Amino acid sequence: MKHNLLATLLAAIHIAAGLILLIFSSWFIAACAIAAPGFNYMLPAVVIRALAMIRIASGYGQMWLGHKQLLERLAATRLTLFKRLHNSRLPQQDANTEALVQHTEAVAALWVAWISQQAGLVLTLLISQLALMWLTPAVAVYGWGLLMGVLLSFGWVCLKALSDSEQLLQHKQRFRQQTNAQLSSCSLWHMQSELHLADASAMWLAQQHIQNRADHALWRLHGVSLLLLIMVLYQAPAALLGQAKLLIPVMLLLTARDWLAGPLRSQQALADYRNGKTQLTHLAIQNVSQQTLDMPLEQIQLKAFQVSNRSLPPMSLSLQSGQLLLLQGGSGSGKTSLLQALFGLISYQGERLINGQTLTQGVVTGWYLAQQQPVCLAGSLRDNLQIASAAASDTKLIEVLRQANLSHLENALDEWLGETGRKLSGGELKRLNLARAWLSEASLWCLDEPFEGLDSHQQQLMADSINRAAANRIIVLASHLRPTNLNVSQTLDMDKLIEANARAGRKVS
Repeated sequence: MKHNLLATLLAAIHIAAGLILLIFSSWFIAACAIAAPGFNYMLPAVVIRALAMIRIASGYGQMWLGHKQLLERLAATRLTLFKRLHNSRLPQQDANTEALVQHTEAVAALWVAWISQQAGLVLTLLISQLALMWLTPAVAVYGWGLLMGVLLSFGWVCLKALSDSEQLLQHKQRFRQQTNAQLSSCSLWHMQSELHLADASAMWLAQQHIQNRADHALWRLHGVSLLLLIMVLYQAPAALLGQAKLLIPVMLLLTARDWLAGPLRSQQALADYRNGKTQLTHLAIQNVSQQTLDMPLEQIQLKAFQVSNRSLPPMSLSLQSGQLLLLQGGSGSGKTSLLQALFGLISYQGERLINGQTLTQGVVTGWYLAQQQPVCLAGSLRDNLQIASAAASDTKLIEVLRQANLSHLENALDEWLGETGRKLSGGELKRLNLARAWLSEASLWCLDEPFEGLDSHQQQLMADSINRAAANRIIVLASHLRPTNLNVSQTLDMDKLIEANARAGRKVS
């Protein structure tokens, strides 16, 4: 907290030093123009340089300390979120992205993006009004007028931003849901006569509306300051005319738009903070229980196994260590749901048996699930691999990269990945998923569409790697692609299973 207060103080000093520099320079310029011989130019020049140095030093200090605290606060916010997500899952992928990126950033940036700006504004208004009351008391009333206009405008913009940001959040969530739904069905796009992509215009217009409201309020304040400037020049006492200090209120009113712009536009940061805090507090989280096996995995059996809340028929099968089960079927046939239920990520009816013993609902420690859309963190390649084994040595990491046909990356363990670094191709992401599986040394691999996005040669290499892994573990693989060299022990065609169940239902009826 003390570092946040220090950063806020430095931000206020930075803004205040700029304003004092403006006031003093305005007086100095006018004084030089009307000064009598013998006027001491040296002392004011030294003061101006000192103010400039204070402004520069406080600005750099605030940026360094403020952003340092921003990153620390962001890390703490996300760690808190990760602790809440331990042994649990988010049912929607878009909610996961929203929580980890936008909401956490909005919560962490409150001090830098809003509190520091408002502290600088308060200090600026206080200094300007005190300067007017001390140096030009005859026109200080116009400073009070500007102060009232600022308070009313800031309050109005802040309240409107809070209400508008809720609508903006709804537009973002709707756009994200539409985009995710379309991307999940991209394999069916060629079957659609007309393809209507998600429309982002409502979200863009909402963002523009919020920005325009702040800009309009700023222009209104600029108009008020110009009107007050005209009144100052028209009604200034005769004793004040011709004096250098008359330029002080003139410059304060002329530049009001410039030193009010930053704090006024920062009101959106408060609205984003409130929305982010609300969304993180009410985040929909599903608890997932975990269990540990105290025996080697030799056999998996499913008896009358059926995925909850899915229109899939019950099924029974048995797999031995060293076997590979291929789940086949078209898009939407339920391959991913069955794979996740077998892994324990989603609930099911029926029984899962390990070596003849029934398992309870939930994930089993020591099993590995490779999702269809691999996750690449904004971090080094080493960080992205050590998700599967935090204590893995560099030698082990290089070994699994070679096993996953990523040997061209074995000298890039410290290279930064993600949006701000090296971007992996879709095929490289698939192989990164496989490298994590090798690194986990799990006794059961559940692989969701590992060949998607790979050319035929890479599919063959991926299949060879999976064949080697299947020698001493059980692998369940969901894919609509089947390389010719993939050694499949059993095949479960979801389309045929659903069709057979439908025929049986018709016979019964």
